[in-house]
Amino acid sequence: MPLCPALLAACGDHDSNLCHNRPMIKLQPTIDRIKALLEEDTEASITYAALEARLALEKVCYDRLRQRHDYISHDQLRKWQPGGVINTLISDVDAHLTETMTLSMSKTPASDDVKPEDEDYVEIGTEVGFDAKKIVKMWNAVARLALHVRLPKDKNDHIPDYGDKAETRAKVLEVVAELERLAKGTMTFSGIGMEVSFDCSCGTKNKRREKLLREGQHIHCISPDCKATWKVTKEGEETVFESVTADIDCDNCGATNCIPWRFFWEMKYDEHGTFSCHTCRHKNYVKWQLALARRNPQDHAGAG
Repeated sequence: MPLCPALLAACGDHDSNLCHNRPMIKLQPTIDRIKALLEEDTEASITYAALEARLALEKVCYDRLRQRHDYISHDQLRKWQPGGVINTLISDVDAHLTETMTLSMSKTPASDDVKPEDEDYVEIGTEVGFDAKKIVKMWNAVARLALHVRLPKDKNDHIPDYGDKAETRAKVLEVVAELERLAKGTMTFSGIGMEVSFDCSCGTKNKRREKLLREGQHIHCISPDCKATWKVTKEGEETVFESVTADIDCDNCGATNCIPWRFFWEMKYDEHGTFSCHTCRHKNYVKWQLALARRNPQDHAGAG
């Protein structure tokens, strides 16, 4: 079977990059809006405060994703909910995602005769960590209390316009306290650890944290316009990325075309897809189709 161009892409770049300083989310305007709604102290305003609180918790989690989106394709986020996003990032992008991290710089240049722990440091900034389970618990609670109408138990049951005002207020205040704590952060990080990188066949440079790569793991190119998927293999100390393709012979000239598997994964059953042969440019048609699988005649003869 012929090899596709760029079938194997060795990680040609190692980087000890620890962080990237990027604009961080501003929580104070949201906190101020929530407090103003609480001060109105009506059932409606408390409900709207709960909505703002829930959206703010989502923003906290999604901002951690935004800071690290150079390291994961959007299509590989297994769940959209904040808890699912955070768990995916911890396992695949940054194991230290929820930890509080502070960046400091020594006042003097590094010297061989001075140990790092003996240096005099100046704090540059801090990213405040959080308890992911606590965030998810609060996110679910404000929805349960305020953002869903209660189901009637019978035909005589009254359907209230809003949830319990006192309970909702108490939970929103809990969220506000957490948001105020997180708002004390002064910088953000994209992660910690050695990087490996490779150039996809589309030309996009992909980066990953070396320690979080697993043998046999599939990663998508981070370009939203590219369908390439790469399989991780370990060869000694080297990480190699192998393109995951289906080899299909052109119906016109017989040349083998290596088509990214994601092209097929995203097709619906019985849907037609097309690709142009890389040799003769003939337009080929493919589709998912149910087929009868026959057992080996020898296996069939031996069955009883």
